[in-house]
Amino acid sequence: MKNGTNVGALPPLIGDVMTDQKHYIDNLFADTWKKLKLTSRIKAAGFTKRSGIDITEAVFLLLLWKWINVPSIAMFSRKALGMLSRVKKDVMYDLLKREDINWRAFNLQTAKGIYQQNTLGQSRIRAFVLDDSIKTRRGKKMEGVSSHLIM
Repeated sequence: MKNGTNVGALPPLIGDVMTDQKHYIDNLFADTWKKLKLTSRIKAAGFTKRSGIDITEAVFLLLLWKWINVPSIAMFSRKALGMLSRVKKDVMYDLLKREDINWRAFNLQTAKGIYQQNTLGQSRIRAFVLDDSIKTRRGKKMEGVSSHLIM
């Protein structure tokens, strides 16, 4: 059977999950989402959305898009979005463009939660960096925003 995804182009962990017949990537991601309590972390970071789908669903899809390393939201929406949600790609693009979304607070909340859940206080590890890459963005309040990949 021919698989449409070039597994060699994906990071090893994701490539292994994509080819594993026993696990579905969206279920694995959803389980990790619950374990890390990302819904409450999104609320704690102050993410809001006025209408349509819930903000947590939109963030879930954005993080899933980054995690599976699809080059663009448009390609992600063509290949997978319809199977996962009723969200349109415009919702994801709009969420990325919003200047009032504090991705750094969300990143800090997530890193802090992982640190506490894994009792790293007594460990030699003194920092937990989820992703330290910088994606240059333009806008009134945007000096530089980290590109977030949680996993």
